[in-house]
Amino acid sequence: MGTRPAHPTYEVSQYAILTQKGDNLTTQDALTYLNSLQTKFAILEERRKKPPPDLKKNDALNEMLQWVCDIGYQRSDFDRLNPVHVAGTKGKGTTCAFVNSILAQSKARTQLPGKIGLFTSPHLLSVRERIRIDSKPVSEELFTRYFFEVWDRLEIAAERRNPEVKYKPAYLRYLTLLSLHIFMCEQVDVAVYEVGVGGEFDSTNVIAKPAVTGITALGIDHVQVLGATIEEIAWHKAGIFKTGAPAYTVRQPESAMEVLKQRAEEKRVALVEVPIAPCLRDVQIVPDEDFQKQNASLAVVLADRVLTKLGAAGGQGQGESAPSAALSGHRPLDIEQPLSEVFKAGLTSTVWRGRCETVETSYGKWLLDGAHTAESLEIVSDWFGRTVKQSTLSTSNGPLSVLVFNQQASHRDLRQLIETLQHRLIQKWDVRPQHAIFCTNVTYKTQEYKLDFVDANTDSNLLRGLNDQHEYARIWRQNDLECTTHVVASVEEAVETARDLITCSPGHPAYVLATGSFRLIGAVLTILEGEGIASEPSTTGGAHGESLVSQRL
Repeated sequence: MGTRPAHPTYEVSQYAILTQKGDNLTTQDALTYLNSLQTKFAILEERRKKPPPDLKKNDALNEMLQWVCDIGYQRSDFDRLNPVHVAGTKGKGTTCAFVNSILAQSKARTQLPGKIGLFTSPHLLSVRERIRIDSKPVSEELFTRYFFEVWDRLEIAAERRNPEVKYKPAYLRYLTLLSLHIFMCEQVDVAVYEVGVGGEFDSTNVIAKPAVTGITALGIDHVQVLGATIEEIAWHKAGIFKTGAPAYTVRQPESAMEVLKQRAEEKRVALVEVPIAPCLRDVQIVPDEDFQKQNASLAVVLADRVLTKLGAAGGQGQGESAPSAALSGHRPLDIEQPLSEVFKAGLTSTVWRGRCETVETSYGKWLLDGAHTAESLEIVSDWFGRTVKQSTLSTSNGPLSVLVFNQQASHRDLRQLIETLQHRLIQKWDVRPQHAIFCTNVTYKTQEYKLDFVDANTDSNLLRGLNDQHEYARIWRQNDLECTTHVVASVEEAVETARDLITCSPGHPAYVLATGSFRLIGAVLTILEGEGIASEPSTTGGAHGESLVSQRL
């Protein structure tokens, strides 16, 4: 994709130690290097066997700050990005997408802000989706060039410190460093950052002076890193609060809210709870559920705060060309009043793939969501259950429903996940899928991964033996003897099985729910749509003209 350049702060001769790797490096090379930074399954398992560490003591942030210096920056340099920093357990990615979309609509109408950066995780189809500028994943050329600039700088710094020990940031930390480097080099005016895990020690917390911070709904997840209680998790999430930056959160469990308030007080931050905003009454939020209105309400407030900051400052984050608030027409938000067209358009045009996404095919409708916690699976069950029940009322032929499920993470309670999904569908909606397909997260039936989907965190022996998949099938049959279960070794086989089952039962409206992990959803989309067709989705509506991507194949 291009020749690896020398950065002007280093002499070209200093790159001599790396020339043996070759000068003309491709995006595939970058992905191969990146995948080498994934933490291997055996290492993860060894960590899990050790006694729980003190969750409030961690050197991760200090390591990140060292790497920030290694690639040529000071922490304060990132203040120029006017960061919008969002943590939470559920909905933080969607909230970031809403904020990004509102900012994009503002830019289209007022030229405020200039360039907009968005950093999220995980990705669905391409690693480059995690780092976006003006809603588009960075190009292969830019990704590759900047990837190896960061790689080279880290190697040079490590060589100077200790030639015998070269310790690189792990996968997500590296991508965080890469995103910061890209946004700085490309002169981004506002950068919307989704926290990876937690907040206090997350790699994104090198952000020292955000424009505004937000915390979405909290729940139990990543317990080995964050703790097993909602209070411990709240402590970590509140780590993104910074003195001088306004902080907002949605309604939380009482004990979690108390911790957030205590942390805000410690950091001398004004924390405001955001209700479901009355101004959303006339806005079509998809799906039309309270959890999504909650995300949208928080996003509206966060976007408003950063736009107000940019306008009041004359938009001088990265330059002096942006208009003032008076010129842009932006006024501080009143959530009791109707939203401006900028905010309405931003919310209704948001496209955030893999979250309550519908894809229509010639044989049926796929409902896709990467839910991977018990709470999120309840929400997805309600979405699918309601969809199937509505179909029952509108057609004389009963619908055919199929489940495709995958979750491989050994730290999760797999029984709880599958039973939560099944019980909710049956007990609340009386929806019993006729077929349940359990697959691995391997992309192709050749037992190969798409390079963007390589997963070193999974036990390859368990994958080969389909242990988890057979256990899922056994649990499902225990609670529903009428359902036919299928165990397959790849996502490609799961998609083919679902298609074949539906085409063998013509005359019935068919619905397939794919859920359990974002790796599954990304692979399903890859198989359904063909690689490359949807490799660069926009998080805003653009030409789609609708709130969720819906494509007929």
